[in-house]
Amino acid sequence: MPGIGYRARGGCCARLCAGRARRAAARRAAARRAAARRAAAPAPPPADEANAGNDAEIIVTARRRDERLIDAPVAITALGGAALDNYAVTDFNDIAQLVPTMVAGKAASGSSASIFLRGVGSTALSAGFDQSVSFVVDGMPMSRGREIGLSQYDVQRVEVLKGPQALFFGKNATAGLIAVTTNNPRDVFEAGFKAGYGFEAQEKYGEGYISGPLADGLRARLAFRIADSEGAFTNTAAATYTDPFGLQRHSNSKYRGGGRTYSGRATLEWDATDNLTFQVKSGYTDQKDGGPTDIIERICGGGRTTPFAANGIPPSPNADCVINGRSDSSTIPVEVANLDYRYAGDGHMYSRLKSGFGILTATLESDVFDVTSITSYYRFKQNDLNNVSGEAYPATFSQLADYRQTSEELRFQSKWGGPVNVLFGLFASSNKFIFNTDAYIFPLPAVAAGPTYVTFKRDNGFTGSSMSAFGEVTANLSDAIELAAGARYSYESRDSFQASLAANPAFGAAFPGGLRLDDRYRESDVSPQVTLRYKPSRDLTFYAAYKEGFKSGGFNISQTLTPAATVAAGQFGAERARGGEVGGRAILMGGALSLNATAYYYDYLDLQVQNFDPVTIGQVVANAGTLRVKGIEGDFNWRSGGFSLRGAAAYNNASYKDYVGQCYGGQTIAQGCNLLAPPRVNPGDPPRPFTSQDYDGLTPPKAPRFAGRLGASYAVELSDSGMTLEASGDMSYSAKYNFSDTLRPDAIQPSFTKFDASLRLKGRDDRWTLALIGRNLSNKLVVTGGSEIPFTGGTGTGTAGPGVLSDLSAFVDNPREFYIEASVKF
Repeated sequence: MPGIGYRARGGCCARLCAGRARRAAARRAAARRAAARRAAAPAPPPADEANAGNDAEIIVTARRRDERLIDAPVAITALGGAALDNYAVTDFNDIAQLVPTMVAGKAASGSSASIFLRGVGSTALSAGFDQSVSFVVDGMPMSRGREIGLSQYDVQRVEVLKGPQALFFGKNATAGLIAVTTNNPRDVFEAGFKAGYGFEAQEKYGEGYISGPLADGLRARLAFRIADSEGAFTNTAAATYTDPFGLQRHSNSKYRGGGRTYSGRATLEWDATDNLTFQVKSGYTDQKDGGPTDIIERICGGGRTTPFAANGIPPSPNADCVINGRSDSSTIPVEVANLDYRYAGDGHMYSRLKSGFGILTATLESDVFDVTSITSYYRFKQNDLNNVSGEAYPATFSQLADYRQTSEELRFQSKWGGPVNVLFGLFASSNKFIFNTDAYIFPLPAVAAGPTYVTFKRDNGFTGSSMSAFGEVTANLSDAIELAAGARYSYESRDSFQASLAANPAFGAAFPGGLRLDDRYRESDVSPQVTLRYKPSRDLTFYAAYKEGFKSGGFNISQTLTPAATVAAGQFGAERARGGEVGGRAILMGGALSLNATAYYYDYLDLQVQNFDPVTIGQVVANAGTLRVKGIEGDFNWRSGGFSLRGAAAYNNASYKDYVGQCYGGQTIAQGCNLLAPPRVNPGDPPRPFTSQDYDGLTPPKAPRFAGRLGASYAVELSDSGMTLEASGDMSYSAKYNFSDTLRPDAIQPSFTKFDASLRLKGRDDRWTLALIGRNLSNKLVVTGGSEIPFTGGTGTGTAGPGVLSDLSAFVDNPREFYIEASVKF
């Protein structure tokens, strides 16, 4: 029996060992096949090629599948990681400079961002709004706007998709989408480190990555970025400034626009079998700076050369009315900050953003279908204290923005050998947003402070969910003609609330505590899309597409809570887009020349708009009748040896149709504020002022009629040393645009031209690089957004006059900067 028992155990061991051997062999085969797939994929192009944008080398995922840019029937600007590195582009603000007709910048309230593409976008006033230009980072959707400030590093490519993108990316992409793909680990060890210094902002920064195999079929990559800067704008505030009630305010810092960033990202990939791969990406960012209002400057209304005396308080002698890189930024009195002023800290203006995410992507390949699952979790928490009026008057507010989102996408792509294939899938997400705010907008003496100096307090927020199903059928009608048709069904749910809290009793009548508004929003939508593509040859593509888009409605959780506030006043409906585009792409001269052109025509129905009233401090939301955008855009890239020439241009004609909306503060009847006067309270009362103007035919904000970019690069080898010298230069131009939501005639950003340049010395095989980079060498201070400053005018609206325009707070883009940078690769 012992012998039999021993033989039985030996047989099991043999089978077990054989099974282990087979599984080990399968894992090794899977690793070899995965390595072969990665080796067969297009390698990242050299820096000069990425800069030139060689379409033959760029792979995009605009249709949720890997394909050459030349083959994608989509209006798209694709930027390789090397093109971003060439000018030290590390956030979405900087990316906007590389895309004609894209206007993006930070803002103070609501979503803290303003992003427009082709004249379509969402301003920042209401925290209840999603963005019309959305973000997708490594497959994870983001649409709250605060992502504009997140650092972008170790990037493989950025795809800017223009026009509605509902079929493949769902809601909140009616104007377009910015998709970022970061670098993944490979089966070879690689590492790189970079350090740089920006002279104007006294910025010190460093980046790095380390990547490679951990075991058969298992790879990892770590990347990080750290940065610290003083700021490139001058702060003119006095060291100490005493307000009319004897309370002291102090200069925030010597400079404005500085901050520090710590950010890291980890990626782990595992080939579980020969056809099943898992990828986990996780990242965390911690940013602290002087707050969004750290970059604002004042434009005085009505051509005034001195700031308006807000509520009778004289303006600061340190303030001016010119966009010149100088502005007065000070703290609030410490007594105010310490007396039940939530999130005010020690009274210094600030913003602290903590953001983290996790993404699990599973890919299953088969002979019939490829299946992709993307599960993600995203959270950010931001506290900030802002002042929009300088050191003389305390128009300040603090905010807590705490957002959480989970999402899941399951996607199936057929691989049938016949002429017909399908792509279909499901998407679901849930989110929760807390947005609390306190405001100190009326100064008080200490004896009147009572429990707090704060004028009003609000708790706001929403919980929501999204569900959608999408599908597309692609039919090859011939070897050259492809017809694709599909649609996405979406169902949106959002429950919003606002609740006022007790503040200083002196303001209890105007801003009473104990008010509460609740809103329940439900909506469904079907967004179809049809695309016809014609490819007479491998390197020539023509296409035509009809598209629709959908952006869900909701409730304005930034509404000022007064006794007159209502749920109906805060509600806004869905925004929809309908229209089409035709385009062509070509690669000519043996790959040396690439050409792309697109013509488009879209109507945006019930466009979501928002405005600010500087007298009532009210934030008003509405749906515009129609916004019509039409235009043509194109780009080219030409390479010859070490020389490359590139350019892009866009003509965009955007105008409102059938839209009656809010007047700007101080707009009189003669100036067009002559519609929708409220009824008289009593029959014998005088007529009440008008509230609205006719926007029909007017150009919307942030919609330059023309924009373009032209650049060149040259690379030359230095004898037999193996070193290479590369030089690049780019010029970007934008026509003028209005940056105010109510189209104030004095809120004009004039046309401007910017110049960027870089010079790089590279070692053999690019093992090391020394670079000198100049951005915005013409030092153009460009306004990306603005709003009226409370209590600085805005009176006489809708009357025979006189009308007094309020001063404007203008958010200014980055000034000139010079960087010196050193990097090494292993």
